[in-house]
Amino acid sequence: MSDACFRLYMAISLDGMIADAEGGVEWLNRWDDVDYGTATFMTEVDVLVMGRATYDQVLGFGQWPYAGKRAFVLTSRPIGDAPEGVEGTSDIAGLVAELRDEGAQVWIVGGAETVSACISMGAIDTVELFVMPVLLGEGVPLFVGDGPELPLVLRENKSWPNGVVGMVYDVA
Repeated sequence: MSDACFRLYMAISLDGMIADAEGGVEWLNRWDDVDYGTATFMTEVDVLVMGRATYDQVLGFGQWPYAGKRAFVLTSRPIGDAPEGVEGTSDIAGLVAELRDEGAQVWIVGGAETVSACISMGAIDTVELFVMPVLLGEGVPLFVGDGPELPLVLRENKSWPNGVVGMVYDVA
């Protein structure tokens, strides 16, 4: 069994937003015509962790896009008729410990509160960001709160002709 790895993998606007002022992510659609490595990334992770708002938003897109992957929704409310492999939990500390023990390859899907909780718990090993060439001006920032400092070391970066920049950082 390999070592567990918790990966924050996210697209953000240049001003650090993961969603627009209404909480939508449709602004990302204009960059859908390029492969940024997401298909490969999805073969490398076996567990997803997301907050309730992110889960509800993904459900609103139609068919569950993560079939075949285990997914945990951080919530204090029942999640009802969830897709196969999806379960709710309010015990993030217990979940992180369990997934580390299993050697799981984890995608921290979002949103900002989930990311903040994971940073506070030391439950992020890599930060993989795709900076989209747009300033939203207002919206939902990726990083919220006053969590601990998280020193990062740049492992790789890549840019595409459409202005998107991808960066992979390891937690120091």
